[in-house]
Amino acid sequence: MTYDNIKKNINILLADDDEDYLLMTYTFLKQLGYNVDKVNDGNQALDALNSKDYQIALLDYFMPGLNGEEVIQEIRKTNKQLIIILQTGFSGQKPPIETMQTLNIQNYFDKTEGIDRLNLELISAVKIFKQQNEIELSRYKQNAIGNLISGIAQEMKSDLLSVSASIELANMVLSDKNTNIDKGEVKKLNEFYDKSKETLSNIDKVLTSLIRQSGNDNDYVIDGNEAFRLIKLILKNVAKDRQVNFETNISLRPNSYLKGDVNDIIFLTSEILSKIIEQSNPNDVVKFSLTEDEENWLFDISSDNISKLQNSFTYLLRMLVISIENCMINIDEDSIVISLKK
Repeated sequence: MTYDNIKKNINILLADDDEDYLLMTYTFLKQLGYNVDKVNDGNQALDALNSKDYQIALLDYFMPGLNGEEVIQEIRKTNKQLIIILQTGFSGQKPPIETMQTLNIQNYFDKTEGIDRLNLELISAVKIFKQQNEIELSRYKQNAIGNLISGIAQEMKSDLLSVSASIELANMVLSDKNTNIDKGEVKKLNEFYDKSKETLSNIDKVLTSLIRQSGNDNDYVIDGNEAFRLIKLILKNVAKDRQVNFETNISLRPNSYLKGDVNDIIFLTSEILSKIIEQSNPNDVVKFSLTEDEENWLFDISSDNISKLQNSFTYLLRMLVISIENCMINIDEDSIVISLKK
């Protein structure tokens, strides 16, 4: 996504006890197209950060109630991803480097440097936000690739055994036409062989799709069935190891093709499902379906164990979706729906 597109989806909290500065800065940021809320003390800032998803916080160092540093100490207990710019009134009030490092404060802003300087800091903060998301999605991709390799290995091991059995049977028939072979066994092995060919063909489609997605082709589209097949294969062994009932369903129109950042959606969906399965007990049910309506493709996850996901993880999910174009997420106690606009 472009900087302007990400900026439209980012929420900023501005906290300062100087009413004139607060109003001037709030108005300026609104004119630049930022989504910004304002509060005038530390207690209000902490309440706001705990009640709404913010990606960037501009916090005054000295405020009544809780000061900026105290607000950060509290919010960092549950939120590691928030980008924080600490505002100071004078250059001599620069926070110690140790404080910046300990509390993971991304930057500080000396108000005397002017409002244009603050805009540069925000541009940098948006870029940091984008980079953080790219790193996290890359980690999800690595997890998915590892699970995919494991899934493919199991698929191929099972099917290669049936292919081997079919070949052995064929050799027996060819070497001795009088060999007494049960017709039912022949039929069964033929079915195994046909299934093996289908599995290997599906794996070929999945890997081809994955390689093509990695080419940064903006015009790339993926068949809905391929996306569905890829997620199933990634999660197959994960669910098996946890003895979880992983139920899947696909309901798409014929020749339904997904476009856009589909690879990011696939990795994000796989990571969510993996986290839910990790929280599940043997014989629990986790359901995944890929459907569509007139405007969106819908990646629908349902489970009684969604409520067990940590708040920090669900917060991160909402942050990641901001940087995926035409994507939205809705998280309830028993369902998570990722929608990708057509």
